[in-house]
Amino acid sequence: MKKLLLAFSMLFSVALIAQTSTVQTLKSEIKKVRLFLTSGEFQHEQTVKFVKGRNKLIFSGISAYADPQSIQFVGDGKYRIVSVSTEMDFLAAEQFNPRIRVLQDSLESLKDKHQFNLDQMDALNMESQLMKANMKLGGQGQNLTTAQIKEAGEYYRTRTLEINKSLSKLKKEQQKFDAMIENTRYQLVELNFHENQRSNQVVVLIDCDDAATMKTNLKYLVSDCGWAASYDLSAADINQKINLKYKAQVYNNTGSDWNNVDLVLSTGDPRLSASHPELSPWYLNYYEASKLSKKSYYAPQVVQEDYRQEAQYNINVANQRAYDNYVLDKDLNDFKSNKLFDQSVLTPQQVQAAVVNMRQIEISELTAEFIIPDKFSCPSDAKPYMVNVKEMNLDATFSHITVPKLDNAAFLMAHIVGWQELELIPGPTNVYFGGEFVGVSQIETRNVSDTLSLSFGRDSKVVVMRKLKQEMSTKKVIGGSKKEAYLYEIVVRNNRAVPIRIDVYDQIPISRSSDITVTVDNVSEGKTNAETGEVSWQYVIQPTEVKSTEIGYTVKYPKDANITIQRFRTVSCPSF
Repeated sequence: MKKLLLAFSMLFSVALIAQTSTVQTLKSEIKKVRLFLTSGEFQHEQTVKFVKGRNKLIFSGISAYADPQSIQFVGDGKYRIVSVSTEMDFLAAEQFNPRIRVLQDSLESLKDKHQFNLDQMDALNMESQLMKANMKLGGQGQNLTTAQIKEAGEYYRTRTLEINKSLSKLKKEQQKFDAMIENTRYQLVELNFHENQRSNQVVVLIDCDDAATMKTNLKYLVSDCGWAASYDLSAADINQKINLKYKAQVYNNTGSDWNNVDLVLSTGDPRLSASHPELSPWYLNYYEASKLSKKSYYAPQVVQEDYRQEAQYNINVANQRAYDNYVLDKDLNDFKSNKLFDQSVLTPQQVQAAVVNMRQIEISELTAEFIIPDKFSCPSDAKPYMVNVKEMNLDATFSHITVPKLDNAAFLMAHIVGWQELELIPGPTNVYFGGEFVGVSQIETRNVSDTLSLSFGRDSKVVVMRKLKQEMSTKKVIGGSKKEAYLYEIVVRNNRAVPIRIDVYDQIPISRSSDITVTVDNVSEGKTNAETGEVSWQYVIQPTEVKSTEIGYTVKYPKDANITIQRFRTVSCPSF
């Protein structure tokens, strides 16, 4: 029996020794970021020395919003991965930001000075009380001379004044100390709130048969970061090429700063299902423009993964711990992560999480990637930072569009063939023409065929006028009906030095009642759409040439009916 116990003990000891891990805590910087539209893949690269047996690697400073299921660890040697997990380090904030330690020391110094002032004030108050208790001059039956009374009075007056002046000075100093202590406390809370976003740790257990030095790569997906496309579109004249600058607005709200990282922008979706897709019926219909949000273009969408709820809870616990420590002066030794947060409630002074708005866009199913040649840095502050993606000079044909009924302006359009090769996605565009800023347009790639049309805004060198010809427009009452006839003249003048092609649009009203009839009197060879009432003309106008066209119609309706034939627009004006 003793031999069996001895053998079992030896086997247990050997197993225990075999399971003893060599622990290494690694503070590695992010080296590469593959940034998707609403998330990112971070990569850490580091050389690690492994011992023979069990190795425990702790990668610190990882974003709390890292997806545990996406973590991948790779080394260039021989090893066996035992497990990969994540855990929150509630004491990590002080290690990441040295300013926290400086402020902690400053807070302790201020608290010592504050207490020393209280001690001085207490001593002065005790002296004042003692003087008041002994102000009765002389004992029973003892007479004091006038000089003695004067001397005693002068002493009490002088000393009382000195005590009051000292107390007043100390009280003012206490007010300053109170304000400095409060500001330092909340500054510490704010710094901890920020650093707690990257208090996550990735723990990797590895078994090695031999000691070795390996280059390792750790990568994982993180939400709360992304990018949005924006463009600068410029042209010197309508007979020259246009210049397109493709840019990206990048934001980082992960808690981890990016310092000189290799950046790749991608339109892919890193959370695609591993299961093969299944086809569903494909029905064709007329395109209807989707209603897009008017909120800021870039922004993270709400991700529904369960791990985010746990991550947010851990951050809240760490934030509560910092608040209780610095503001409420609770002892850190009493901190219990699973109880303290439920017992305390953060006050309104807590730092609010940055929120980035979003809108929905539609992009090609084919993934596009852009390798940014220069190193990129971006703090974790949820603010947009501009990145130059690429610049292109494009061949384009120009034309004009005008709708003078709504706006007496000619809008310049550039038409680009083969735009699919540019890998554009929807985004706002700053438009420049002839060296001047024209305005902000929008690139939309949905439902665009082989030619992409981009607006260059109003062209001041093309003059358009639409006016009612009063002498040809009449209003009559015939029997029980009213007849109103309207004739408009549309004039287009080309003040450019080169010919232009312009599309002119107007409309005829459409009756939806049998009591109302509309007769088309004149459209000057324009093309009319009977369903919509739209009338269009296409002209090529030579330099300094003036082109004129007319559109006229007559409306007949019962004389007692109230029909609004002319349209009005709503604007704002002062009200006095």
